[in-house]
Amino acid sequence: MENEALAYISVNCPLCGSPDFSLRYPASKGVRETMTAEHFRCTSSYLSRHGDIVQCSHCHLLFNNPQLDPKQLLAIYRTVEDPLYLEEQSARERTFARSLRQLQHVAAPPGRLLDVGCYTGVFMKLAARSGWSVSGVELSSWAASIADRDGYGQVYCGTLETHALEPTSFNVISLWDVIEHLSHPAAMLKNIHGLLKPGGIVAISTHLVDSLAARLLGSRYPFFMDMHVVHFSKPTLTRLLNECGFEVLVWRRHVRVLRLGYFLDKLEKRVRFAPLKSILHWLGHRKFLRRLFITVGSLGLVNVYARKI
Repeated sequence: MENEALAYISVNCPLCGSPDFSLRYPASKGVRETMTAEHFRCTSSYLSRHGDIVQCSHCHLLFNNPQLDPKQLLAIYRTVEDPLYLEEQSARERTFARSLRQLQHVAAPPGRLLDVGCYTGVFMKLAARSGWSVSGVELSSWAASIADRDGYGQVYCGTLETHALEPTSFNVISLWDVIEHLSHPAAMLKNIHGLLKPGGIVAISTHLVDSLAARLLGSRYPFFMDMHVVHFSKPTLTRLLNECGFEVLVWRRHVRVLRLGYFLDKLEKRVRFAPLKSILHWLGHRKFLRRLFITVGSLGLVNVYARKI
């Protein structure tokens, strides 16, 4: 796949379908020439590297345009392997534990929970231990095999659309760091609406472009990446959920837990000032620092919980 020429296509607004848009943030230099499957890992270091980001003239949604051909995009995701994610699993567990506690204020076990984009199954494990009957869907063959091997629930390798899951059979469906990757998010949410029981809950985490961090950083906002093709604000995500048959119950800040060593490695890659880069490199290789955990909660990341109506 990495040797195949990447095909980009122009798209209409993923929210309202309008063909009218204006350029908001020009493409980062050299993105298309360097893209590989590594750009699509959860632990990708290609932060703030993106194609043209435009804004819909009608509903004001921000989205990447042009975008990779959907068939190529699916093929890339199937091949993604991410060993660093396994090294970061203890931090991911702490992150997901916070989200699980939030979720269980609006939907408590027992019940059936489907984690769409379950990756290596970390959230599935925590949810199962809390009393949920869990299953997951994952595109990456590598990640799906790890989640399936751990044995916390059925794992479907592929897209949600490729598996005939029973309608109205789930109490909760989670989309952690998924919706921003979708060229057609409404199609996914309508599918989820059909799979949820009456009153069922969809749980979503994503970044918001109307957050203080996004407004201050502009085109340098770290979650503007080529693998993130839609960028919601609170109004545009609310509109999408409403149009797909959901009512928003609550917004919560998404707090991410990272190993300090992982954070310093990421920071070092972004810094260009050589003396500071050297200091970060030195700090990042101190074993006692690498094992510490930090929380990051001010980058415009949110969890939103909505009920099927």
